[in-house]
Amino acid sequence: MKAVLRLNLVVALVFLFALLVTVYGMLQQATKDITREVSAGVSFTHQLLSAAVTDEELLKNLLDGETRHVHLSIVDNTQLSSNDQPPHHSDEVPEWFFNMIPGLDHIEEKQYFRYLSDGRALRLQADTSDEVEEVWESVQSVLVLFTLSALLSNLAIYIGVRHGVKPVTDFLNALKDIEKGRFTARLDHYSIREINDLSEHFNAMALALENAEQDNARLTHELMRLQEKERAHLARELHDDLGQYLTGIRAQAYLIKASANNPDMVSAVGEQITVNCDAMHVSFRQLIRKLHPVILEQLGLLDAIRTLVETWSQSHHIKVDLHFPESLISLSDENNTHIYRIIQEALNNIARHAQASLVDLTLKEESDSLKLIVSDNGIGADCSKGSGLGLRSMQERARCMQGTLNFKQLAEGGSMVSMEIPVIEVEEV
Repeated sequence: MKAVLRLNLVVALVFLFALLVTVYGMLQQATKDITREVSAGVSFTHQLLSAAVTDEELLKNLLDGETRHVHLSIVDNTQLSSNDQPPHHSDEVPEWFFNMIPGLDHIEEKQYFRYLSDGRALRLQADTSDEVEEVWESVQSVLVLFTLSALLSNLAIYIGVRHGVKPVTDFLNALKDIEKGRFTARLDHYSIREINDLSEHFNAMALALENAEQDNARLTHELMRLQEKERAHLARELHDDLGQYLTGIRAQAYLIKASANNPDMVSAVGEQITVNCDAMHVSFRQLIRKLHPVILEQLGLLDAIRTLVETWSQSHHIKVDLHFPESLISLSDENNTHIYRIIQEALNNIARHAQASLVDLTLKEESDSLKLIVSDNGIGADCSKGSGLGLRSMQERARCMQGTLNFKQLAEGGSMVSMEIPVIEVEEV
């Protein structure tokens, strides 16, 4: 059962309960009113009969006329002892309604007699039909009023709830679209301010999800392209550098074999092989450093960063001011790698875009967090869009460490990269 139907049923039951309570109260009050009115009518008629017994014309007028709340009849001697005269009920009132009024039987069974001169008797019996008919009309009016009120209330609730449930239905359908990955779902403008505020927040959330999905798709595409680029670069390095050294060493090995009887030639070729092996070793180490910062494992994070900064400063002729603590809390290898790569990417961005002459690099601990700040005095590269793969990778690395990374252009010129991550010390084994 839908919510609106359940609400209509509850309202109908409330109205029914209120109707029953009202009718019950009316019936209880009806007993008191009928008793009061009928008793007054019987008392007045009884006094009037005192004069009518000796006045034939007045008696005839009383018997032929209409008397309210009493019923008059002449009975003979055989009916004086009979007390089973049925009450006079109105045909307009159902018999079951008479039976619903408490104490009515006790009022109707009372009979009074006045003896006439001819031996007959005048019987006076209480008649409640007029009062019961008034109560019946009142109950009918109340019943009609409650019925109309219940119908109008349920109609208003039905229309109001249907109108109020529409935004909820729209929300549900939009959430289903979001659940299925359709982040283009949007909600309309609503006249109710609170619902409209929810609609605006939902639309903002859907837009953020849509942008995040587009960014993730773009990032995935860039990562796949970069992966293929790195593979191609690695293949070229192996083929053009190491491959050539290996080919040269192989040719020199054949030359040694062919010149076995020429010691001077063997010595010269051996010396050349040694030179080629040293050069190949240098190339091999450079290739390893590009693939993974092995220096982190050898020197630790702070010394590795100092070595990175020194090499970078000499290569690009840019001064770097370091502000490091004497020691740093032990971090996981993964976090060390992330921090090292973020600094490396920040320095590379400065070299490519900033046109700076001075870089300030700060790394410090504050209570339970670690802060990194890299700023320069260059032209202030526009990093706010975060569209480059390098900038996105920095943000993702900070997110992997449960931290935040921000880009800011400085008012005095230059730009600043700031990162803050929570610190969880790793116990050394």
